[in-house]
Amino acid sequence: MLKRRKTSGSGFTLIELLISMALGLIVLTIATLLFKGGMGVSFLVGQRAEMQQNARGAIHTIVHDISLAGTGLPSGGVQLPAGAGSVVPRFDCNQAGVCNIANNSFPGNRLNPIIPNPGAGPTIIGAATAAVSTAHTDDSFALNQYPLLSISASGGTIKVDSRTTPILNDPGRGLQVGDLIMLTNSNGSAIGEVTTFDASGNINFADSDTLKVNQSGAAFGNIKSLMSAGPPAAYPSTTAIRIFFITYYIEVGVGADGVLGTADDTRRLMRQVNGLNPTPVADNIENLQVTYDIFDDAGGTAIANTPDANLKYNQIRKVNIAVTARSASRNSPTVIDYQRLTLATAVSPRNLSYHDRYQ
Repeated sequence: MLKRRKTSGSGFTLIELLISMALGLIVLTIATLLFKGGMGVSFLVGQRAEMQQNARGAIHTIVHDISLAGTGLPSGGVQLPAGAGSVVPRFDCNQAGVCNIANNSFPGNRLNPIIPNPGAGPTIIGAATAAVSTAHTDDSFALNQYPLLSISASGGTIKVDSRTTPILNDPGRGLQVGDLIMLTNSNGSAIGEVTTFDASGNINFADSDTLKVNQSGAAFGNIKSLMSAGPPAAYPSTTAIRIFFITYYIEVGVGADGVLGTADDTRRLMRQVNGLNPTPVADNIENLQVTYDIFDDAGGTAIANTPDANLKYNQIRKVNIAVTARSASRNSPTVIDYQRLTLATAVSPRNLSYHDRYQ
């Protein structure tokens, strides 16, 4: 008789299956955590690289302008309108009359190569941010090479030879309404803000200017003060050149939640030239702090890290700059925590720090 061959019916038991699934889940969880950790590290590294780029770009731009402070300007700066019949000139305002920082009047009604402004920017996370202004002549548009044909008796209009190139309204380098022009002759220097100009060479400095430096009725410090008493009253040989008065500050804007004053507010470094509209330099810049090293040539005394240069602007020899960048987004969607990075440097403006002792 044939016997039926027995076949094995054995397989995974329920317990073995559960153990296998548990081990598989553990391995999968570990792999997921490792992948997530790697992605998190990559995200943080990317954010830090972006912060470094923003901070370096911000510092580089500030250092470039401050290194030129005082270039082409008279020693000690330029007197602005003052005395009877004058109002206080101001800076960091655009043609719409919008001013962006506090304490934006020229100290002593004088345009200095560097004007410290500690605490003039917005307060962010309990810290008041600084602003800093610097001035130098423009080397990209040689207005002083244009023959100056005439100056009106009131100082409200000058006429230059319009045949000189580049033309005044050159779209890349030419004049703009809001530019500052320095006029210099044997009687000194004065500043005017361009209110209108035309292709024939007329440049106007109306009293209605945004920065309030065109004050024909002021006792002194205006363009009219460059006229010799005479008789006859006349302007000596005069040159005109554009200057750049540049202010850096932090601007705070509304973030994604649409509410100003919350953690996601935008922060960026702004740069304003003369009376023009400010332009952004770097995004996600949260703090700007500036201090000054001063030196008294007469007394031989030095003081370091003063926030306002002790109001002795002509003694500034070094500018110390610290910029804090913030990451573009939070480290975690559920935690309000941004990465932050601070870079610092110092610059010695060559026209303020180095002197020719043989002159």
